[in-house]
Amino acid sequence: MSVTEYLEFIGDPANDDVQGWLYPTDAQLLCVINDVQVGRGYDGDILEIGVYKGKSAILLGFFPRPGETLITCDLFDSDASVSEENHRENAAFYPGLQRGDFEKNYLRFHDRLPTVHARPSADLSDVVPAGSCRLVHIDGAHTYEATRADIETARRLLGPGGVVVVDDWSSAHIPGVAMALWEQYLTGDLIPLAFSKGKFYATWDPSGLTGEEVTAAVADRADLDVKGSVLLGRHPVSSITMTAGAWQKYSASLRAVYSKVYSGGGAGAPQMVGF
Repeated sequence: MSVTEYLEFIGDPANDDVQGWLYPTDAQLLCVINDVQVGRGYDGDILEIGVYKGKSAILLGFFPRPGETLITCDLFDSDASVSEENHRENAAFYPGLQRGDFEKNYLRFHDRLPTVHARPSADLSDVVPAGSCRLVHIDGAHTYEATRADIETARRLLGPGGVVVVDDWSSAHIPGVAMALWEQYLTGDLIPLAFSKGKFYATWDPSGLTGEEVTAAVADRADLDVKGSVLLGRHPVSSITMTAGAWQKYSASLRAVYSKVYSGGGAGAPQMVGF
């Protein structure tokens, strides 16, 4: 399967049977970031912190070029170094998470597994060299402390042109993510690039990608639209969403899923609401 085919798979929830929360907007926007980095000549590994059952890792697995690799990190079903708040989150949202589920899903779309570190993300600096990554996707524990630590880890591991992507930055039920993100922006030198309802894209490299570059690249994606722009400090940052046509196609497929579920023909409602 190609990355284009996987994007079509994600955009059709009636046929997408990989559980998770990667929506078409961010799937496309992650591809935009990758395309701009490749176009600028940046290289490095791809890192994902928090894989769940592999929905976004599968997409990221299409990005590495020769000499690059996808690295994933998750505790899976281990409770090692998990705070009480994090334990409650895992019990509520990720019960019974098994490494085997992730690997089985991943191998449906790729010939071999990525590098898998089943350990706390706080230990990643012990196994991943500083400055060796070009893209870090943070979707691990959603507490303030854990997200803050993961953002600092991303900063250490990213090299020139590196981009950090923070998931759930605007989710009201897990405000710790937003607290950690905005703290980094206010007290550090984080440069915003773009945002969707689900993910926030940024860099620390003042010579790296710019928001203007990302916005221009979005225009080349038929399914993406710029909803508007805000000024964060001196940085114009675009809000990215699906085009009306892409949303209509996606929502029609989503309605088919819920129609089947609530008519008694499905096993349960999917873990997703499109945006």
